Amino acid sequence: MHDRFILLKRHKELTEMDKITIDLWTKNHPTLGIAYNLKESFFDIWDCDSRQKAFIKYNDWKAQIPKELQSAFEPLTKAMMNWDEEIFAYFDHRITNAYTESLNSLIRVINRLGRGYSFKALRAKILFTEGLVKDHKPKYQKRMDDYELRDDNFPMFENMPTVGVVRERGEQLRGIDISTLIEKLEKGEL
Repeated sequence: MHDRFILLKRHKELTEMDKITIDLWTKNHPTLGIAYNLKESFFDIWDCDSRQKAFIKYNDWKAQIPKELQSAFEPLTKAMMNWDEEIFAYFDHRITNAYTESLNSLIRVINRLGRGYSFKALRAKILFTEGLVKDHKPKYQKRMDDYELRDDNFPMFENMPTVGVVRERGEQLRGIDISTLIEKLEKGEL
């Protein structure tokens, strides 16, 4: 029953028993073996050290997909075709969107818990919940005349009330601490 999860593992993570199980499956179902090997070789693309090599390796990988498996890999090949510039930009900068995707996932949880929040309300709840903003200690003494109201710094909130929300001039918003956000969600504090 749980053997199907073996197919999700990378080949280098398989135990000896997992390898035996996959060998048995692929002997009885060769198409399954081909699909597993295609999955593994697709992940190998991300080990390339340049955009050009990755692009060539991807096109070689795509050409290896047999006709009977093309429909199974169609969502992946279609996404690669639609987002190729963004996907292959990874090889130029090696930066992922993982932080943003994680934050979006947490925002969906908050939305489900609260039901019916507007986009502005969700954004404000995440950005301005006490204890979530990353600490930033300026090197100079703060004075009240150095503060500005939020609307000048966050035009997306121009129609929202500004009571009690201030930000020091020149100070940059450093984002929120995801671990603190998760902790507050688990405790039901949001």
